[in-house]
Amino acid sequence: MALSLGTLTAYVEENKADLILKAILGGKTLGLGVDIRDGIKSSEKIPILETTVPFQSAASCGFTTSGTTTITQITLATSPIAVAEQICIKDLDAYFTQKWTPDNQNKDTTAIAQDIINRKIAHIANRVEQMIWQGKTTYTNDTVLKQINGWIAAIDTAGTAVAATQQASISASTVRGIFEDIYQKIPAAAIWNEPAIAFCGMDTFRILVMKLMTDNLYHYSPEGWAEKWEMVYPGTNMKIIAVPGMNNDNPVDTGVLPTAVKNRIVATYASNLLFGTALEKDISDMEMWFSQDDRVLKFYLEFRAGVNCKFFDHIVQYLNS
Repeated sequence: MALSLGTLTAYVEENKADLILKAILGGKTLGLGVDIRDGIKSSEKIPILETTVPFQSAASCGFTTSGTTTITQITLATSPIAVAEQICIKDLDAYFTQKWTPDNQNKDTTAIAQDIINRKIAHIANRVEQMIWQGKTTYTNDTVLKQINGWIAAIDTAGTAVAATQQASISASTVRGIFEDIYQKIPAAAIWNEPAIAFCGMDTFRILVMKLMTDNLYHYSPEGWAEKWEMVYPGTNMKIIAVPGMNNDNPVDTGVLPTAVKNRIVATYASNLLFGTALEKDISDMEMWFSQDDRVLKFYLEFRAGVNCKFFDHIVQYLNS
């Protein structure tokens, strides 16, 4: 005889609530065409080539040199970053969480190990997104932001980006004027070969969308914008993309997010932004093992990250006054 279970419904335990994973904003910017360089274990010099082509008369014979070819370098440095945690699986036995531990006393695994890893990777993606925009090594109130100088810090330090006209705030009364000013100031050389993107926080993006709505410009809000958080500014070829890394309410360990990285807008082409790492997949390659010597479950992730820009004069940046 054999069991015949074809008419039964698979058992689902309903008297204990499972973990409900809170939605996390994942990393977005690195998937938008940013120039990603891997294999950088410390720093790398990236050559930048430029040349001039002055015309001259060819009415007579002869050769007169007049062009100049210039080769410069920019440095893309990466910093070593690690995430590490250990948990004692036996600690779960005292609570409802005991359902995730083995019945025997050799607590060398837990049923939620993969959930922990998935959750950590989601958090890491979110914080890397924030770090590459809002990071600065002089910030002391957040363990993530102090790891590297993000793009905003690099732009401010270089001081050669085109400055958009400052306003007291980004509001319904100023938001359209700000984006239109940014569009007009983007150098032609910056948008000739690649579309311009105005990167901003999701808060700024929503202010703009609401303003376009009240101005009856509904047809400029394409279907699906709410999922993609991007649109083309009315009457232009400039795409506006909201990225979580530029949000005003991004978390910090203590205190508040520095004012210098709030309400920022950066307009350039995506490949003008550089991101360096030792190995791209390291960011999602988390290790987990049971340590026999101290009887705990350990999680560890190590990667390198760093950013820079190729041409700061191909950037228009906005900062509140």
